[in-house]
This record gives sequence, C-alpha cells and structure tokens, in this order.
Amino acid sequence: MAAVLVGVSLLTGCGSKADGVDDLPSATALPPGQGGDQLVLRWRMTGGMAGLGGPWTVPDLSLYADGTAIVPGKPGRTSRLQRYHLKRAVAQRFFDEARKAGLQRSRKVDTKTQVADAMVLVIWMGSAKTEIVMPQEQHIAATALWKKLQPDQWSTGDQQSPPDVYRPDRLAVSALDTGEHPAPPGAIPWPLSPLGKGRQLARGGLCTIYTGGDAARLRELASKADLGARFSSGGKVYMVRVRPLLPDEKSCDALV
Repeated sequence: MAAVLVGVSLLTGCGSKADGVDDLPSATALPPGQGGDQLVLRWRMTGGMAGLGGPWTVPDLSLYADGTAIVPGKPGRTSRLQRYHLKRAVAQRFFDEARKAGLQRSRKVDTKTQVADAMVLVIWMGSAKTEIVMPQEQHIAATALWKKLQPDQWSTGDQQSPPDVYRPDRLAVSALDTGEHPAPPGAIPWPLSPLGKGRQLARGGLCTIYTGGDAARLRELASKADLGARFSSGGKVYMVRVRPLLPDEKSCDALV
C-alpha cells in the first residue's frame, strides 16, 4: 500500500482578496490550543521532473491561527506528521508579513522564459492562492516569507513548547479499481466499509474517509501491508493510498 503518513512578470488572478482572509483572528487574541483548525498559511512545492506536490501529498507546511504548524515527517513506512507550536506573537508576525506580501490576493508570479518541468511554489492564505514559478529565482516578499516558513530553522525561543507528533483522527483512502478478475492470489480482503461506495475523484479513484476505530484499524493495516498490495472489496480489486487529513481538511473535497 502506498501510504502517505507522513501541493519576472506578475499575473493577477480573479478577485481582489480571499474570502475570509480579512476576518481571520489575530493570533494574539487566541488562547492556547484554540483556533487550531483555522488555516491561515499553507505552502506546497509542486512540479519538477518528479511531479511533486499532488493533492494526495501532505502540504510542506500548514500554519494555523493558534500558531500550530504541521509538516510531513521523513519519507518511509513509519513516517509521522510533525507538529510545531509557535508562540502566538511569532505566528502573528508571519501573518502580518503575508499580508504585506500581498498573499491575500490570488495571483501568479511567472518567469520571462518558459522552463519545462519548472518547480512551482504554491502558497495559500485563507482561500487565496499564489503560484510562484521557479521560486528560488524570484526575489520578492512572498519568497522571503517562504524561506522563513521552514520549521527546522525555527529557534526554540520562537516556540511555546517542543515539537511533537501530529496524530490525525481522520484518514482518507483513495481506491483505484484495477479491473482484475478474478482477484489475484494474495489479494487482501478489505476489512472496513466497502471501497466502492466512496466519492468519485476527478483524477480517477474513489475517496472514503475513515474515523475513530476504523481509522485505528486502517493505521495498523497500512503499517503491515506491502507496497502495491491489492485489496478485494465488493467483488472488485483495488489499489489504495492512505492520506491523513489535517485539522482544516474535513472531507474528500479538500483533496480534490
């Protein structure tokens, strides 16, 4: 099972501001532990020859209103998401800097020359989306902020407590019908609700959300199944991918 336990010329997009961005609470107004599911900033590196940053990958960083930041763990079967806890004043400085960089407005920062397989940095502030082509070569306020949004570089003095592991309570499964019939030897009976009842994804496959005890069973299954394992469910055979949902991701819609 491919388990993800661990997305110069200036082109202005539609709209002048992101819905809800101006209404985001001040981090300094939030008591500790509150507002943790209200996303303020997120970035993901996409593109390149390896095709980085698809919707089913965990974003490189998600920063919430209370100063909680969640990042992928190191690649591997036992990868766990890491959680950081910024002091609220430090988080607020990042939010203020993001506004000064114009991240509350959707836009695209391109290069003068077209480069095949170029890396593209995508930064979200609320619902506003900024795309920056070849960010290492763009010397603008948005990329200056991006370089600061690297948790492994944050000092302990900027954090209100040590980093820990983020344990999601919701897991999403993408199931792709392999068309194999009959089921090949070694196909594993799917032990949870039928995969065929999941929501159809635009890029193919069916998405199902598991919570509670089912999520716990799924974690155990993901830790034991071999890469590329087949699962039988409802008379069909599927390959599946597992993706933890972050605090702001409530359904399969967040992964489209």
